[in-house]
Amino acid sequence: MGQNGPTTPVLRQIGVKSNPLLAPINTLKEVRSNRFLVRNLIRRDVRGRYRNAALGYAWTVIEPALLASVYWFLFIMLSGNPDEMYAVWVLLGVIVWGSFSKSLNAATNSLTGNVRTMHLVFFPRSIFPVSGVGANIVVTMMSCLIILPLLYIYELPITIHLVWIPIGVLLAGFMALGFGMMMAPLNCVQRDVQHLIRFITRAGFFVSPVMWTAEMAMERGAWGEAALWNPMVLPITMVRHALEGKSVELPDSIVISSLVVSFLIYVVGTMIFSKYERGAVKYL
Repeated sequence: MGQNGPTTPVLRQIGVKSNPLLAPINTLKEVRSNRFLVRNLIRRDVRGRYRNAALGYAWTVIEPALLASVYWFLFIMLSGNPDEMYAVWVLLGVIVWGSFSKSLNAATNSLTGNVRTMHLVFFPRSIFPVSGVGANIVVTMMSCLIILPLLYIYELPITIHLVWIPIGVLLAGFMALGFGMMMAPLNCVQRDVQHLIRFITRAGFFVSPVMWTAEMAMERGAWGEAALWNPMVLPITMVRHALEGKSVELPDSIVISSLVVSFLIYVVGTMIFSKYERGAVKYL
């Protein structure tokens, strides 16, 4: 009771639509202010993948180790490839591309896959694609532990350049986040989008440096150099060169282009997500 009668509770409006032009900054602010929730969602997604597996998190290393064995048998034993490191380059390409592919699919399906949660309580919906991508980055970093025995087997040096491994994985996840946030609202309206994204990630496997390296492309002349403009060349090459113990040896124009494209994808993706996600979830 106040001096002039009962006090009236102050109601605070939630879910106010913000200016889409500020979405790139607001997304970072939302993640920071809800970082506890983001961490819990990431933990939930990671645990969910290995919940009923007897070996649990060990599969994050066992799977790439098995892949390494298969690639070694195919490319060294059967094809007689003279470069014994080729199987390793393919393995690292598969790990980084797999991280991008899974992150992109997770971000695209982030709204449709969390319908029940959105109907129970309100919080910024941008944390769904962020947590989906974050979970895949965590799993990928655990998978990168396979690099430790590779350093011993191939007698590779342990250098400061190993820092390029997490940077490359984060850069691939950053691109996947922007592209996925761009597609997530549209996926709420038309589910064909998720099938299209799965096709794009499968087709992109062959046009990205997974089965080939940047050095191979530069030896192929003009067509090979054109392939280097694929934004995924930089993160995959970062991880490969980190294992070799050297800096990223790519043309400056390719590095700058990949970084600029990644940033623009994030900016456009967050702006589209901010503008359309409120209307899109009405279709769920």
